[in-house]
Amino acid sequence: MDNRRKLMQLYFLTEPEVCTHYHQDPELFYLLSGHFEVKIDDAVYQMKKGDILLINANKRHTLAAKGDLLMARFEIDFHLLAEQLGSMQLLFWCNSVIDKNEAFQELRILLDKIIDRYFEQENKDALRMNALYYETLYVLAGNFLVKSDDIRLNVEDSQDRVRIRQIQNYIQANYQSQISLNDLADRLFLSNAYLSKYIKKHLGLTFMEYLNNVRLFHAVDELLYSKKNITHIAMDNGFPTSAAFTKAFRDVHGESPSEYRKLMQEENSTPRDRRELTKEEELKIVEYLKLKRQEDEAEISDSRICHMDAAVITGKTNDFGKAVVLGDAYTILQSDVQEQLKELKQTTGIQYVKIWNILSKEHCFLEKKGYNFRKLDLVLDFMVENHMKPYLELGHKPTLFMYTPERSVKGQEEERKIYQYSVFEEIIKQLCTHLVNRYGIEELESWYFAYWNDPQLNMTEAEGKYYPYFEMIYRTLKEISPDIRVGGASLILGYELDVCSNILNLWKQRNITPDFFSVCSFQYIAVTDHETRYGRKSIDSKYMKNQIDILQNAMDESGIGNIELHVDEWNFTISNRNVLNDSCEQGAYILKNYIDMEGTVDFMAYWHALDLYSDYYDTNTILNGDSGLISRDGIRKPSFYAFSFINRLLPYVIYKDENAIVTTNKRGRYVIGCHNFKKLSSRYVFTEEDEIKVRELDNYMEDMDPLERKFCISNVKNGSYIVKMHYVNKENGSVQDLWKQMDYTKGLAKEELEYLKNSAIPSIIMRTVLVEDGVLEIENVLKAQEIRMLDIQYQYSL
Repeated sequence: MDNRRKLMQLYFLTEPEVCTHYHQDPELFYLLSGHFEVKIDDAVYQMKKGDILLINANKRHTLAAKGDLLMARFEIDFHLLAEQLGSMQLLFWCNSVIDKNEAFQELRILLDKIIDRYFEQENKDALRMNALYYETLYVLAGNFLVKSDDIRLNVEDSQDRVRIRQIQNYIQANYQSQISLNDLADRLFLSNAYLSKYIKKHLGLTFMEYLNNVRLFHAVDELLYSKKNITHIAMDNGFPTSAAFTKAFRDVHGESPSEYRKLMQEENSTPRDRRELTKEEELKIVEYLKLKRQEDEAEISDSRICHMDAAVITGKTNDFGKAVVLGDAYTILQSDVQEQLKELKQTTGIQYVKIWNILSKEHCFLEKKGYNFRKLDLVLDFMVENHMKPYLELGHKPTLFMYTPERSVKGQEEERKIYQYSVFEEIIKQLCTHLVNRYGIEELESWYFAYWNDPQLNMTEAEGKYYPYFEMIYRTLKEISPDIRVGGASLILGYELDVCSNILNLWKQRNITPDFFSVCSFQYIAVTDHETRYGRKSIDSKYMKNQIDILQNAMDESGIGNIELHVDEWNFTISNRNVLNDSCEQGAYILKNYIDMEGTVDFMAYWHALDLYSDYYDTNTILNGDSGLISRDGIRKPSFYAFSFINRLLPYVIYKDENAIVTTNKRGRYVIGCHNFKKLSSRYVFTEEDEIKVRELDNYMEDMDPLERKFCISNVKNGSYIVKMHYVNKENGSVQDLWKQMDYTKGLAKEELEYLKNSAIPSIIMRTVLVEDGVLEIENVLKAQEIRMLDIQYQYSL
């Protein structure tokens, strides 16, 4: 047996076979041609050409192939990878059969390069092959790795997270000794019974199962890569006897350590994919590479030049993205909130504002003759008078200031309790009667009414309370007018997609279905393994579009019908203390997602409108990492200008790609919105969001390269055009970078705040372009994270 350790090794599957097995090391499958079925636990996945699937360590799985098969299989050395990443608790979620992620294409490109060099790996190209292996694992770790000691998104108390780390660190440090549950309980000052239940709940294993799992990870490595006898391996890894080692090993692997070692060493037990390839099989791989190169060459184009015809309309812009989330409705009663909302409306054209807690007991108190909606009237009157449409959440949502997804600061509010059905029904009837009498039917028909998926309502169950509550709201509003729009339930993309299909099917079976189905989009992914849920941040730059595609497929399969799809809260983070929120990156992120989602969903409300939402004891600096469009002191951020640029777009679309959208009024005017958004790096994935330093932001980007774009608009009038370029980048208009020039000083004086407010504005360049051949050409170079709006107008002369 060759004991030389390699981080990755490539083998090929070329013949149909069926086998069930497991490995100490993760396996990455890449299907080049044919059909391949993989069963992992109880889940079955049908792979097609181009699919990538990773099977984690020690996962028993069944492989079945048929037809003209060509599969690349990559073995990853678990222990070498664990050394590189500094953790033995590794879990990958990489499965293109059921998931969508821009990183899958990055992997395909890298894997094809590895396959291309496969026949040269033992000679001078070996260094390049190893470099490709490391680059592949870098992409895997940054985009698909979940450290299973990172229980992100479980919204656990931070004390739990610390305790879990203490348990895992203690076991990892002492697995070679004869430790017990009692030893650990004494160390943590807990009772044995409590600690036993705690470990089972949070780790999904008993103390001894988890301890043996750690011991086996290390023991298997020695079993395969050393000549130690079984007893020696057992003692060195903490097992009291070789019999105890054999029993634990057999429970997990289904055979004894000696049988496993012998099986792996016997030459005749080597799987078919490890044998030497035949000449016919080599030719098969060469033919695949030849076809792949032809496909790649066909896709190559000059991405710097964007050609379009002014007379060819490809779509229409609409107001689907002109909405923001404010939060608690009654913050509108504050004068500074009102002033900033009016500023948003005037400059960005925001039409809808999502608010909640309109039925809070504090503000809609019970009188002898009914409920008093006086304060709610003040809120809604302000919105109507300022031409803003309410997106009314009728449930009660907690107000949380989030440092990270699992650490929040809870506002001082009463414990959330669901109204009894009869009480809530009476409130809704009185509310709806009041609203229609005060604002009229036509006004209410322009609003949205939503009811969110409060966990206390058990929406995932057929008999959950959510459905009768929702249906009562629906019937009450539809009695006023069938054109009033009612929907829900604000499920979370990437986190609750696994229950969406179930909920859509439950809703389909009922007599009443919503007018719109709503989801929230924050860039997190949840993975469930052995009933334990793990989470991670996603750096997929097309996260929202990919997750919406998955959801739309689920909606189609459910047969729920033609209902609107709303993203009623969206951002790349839920954190109110992430300095990226204040940066140029956020402006580029907003413009990018508007372009990506245009024509895909019916409604999007950005999370959230104002930094005043999370004003707290720690907001003593000019910028605090909140995702509002306007700072606490009224300074506009790059995100504000992204919405301002979107507002300037014209009705008709003549061109769109991942970096730009070109619009026209069909009368000689063109407005272009474009960006140079930069993908976040893997460093961002494994850094707590409130620990990112504003001075180090560039280190969290994959690159900082400029973007060249030349727009060529044909079939335009000859003559003179004025081009006005409005742009925001790190050198122009970014309040965060202006603050950098002040050394991020706290406690600025009033005149210094006024300087920032007056200076944090887009820069403008104007020039004249003469068209003589019917083609308008405009060249641009965008800096990293820059957003730009070009307003091009024909100049008439009489």
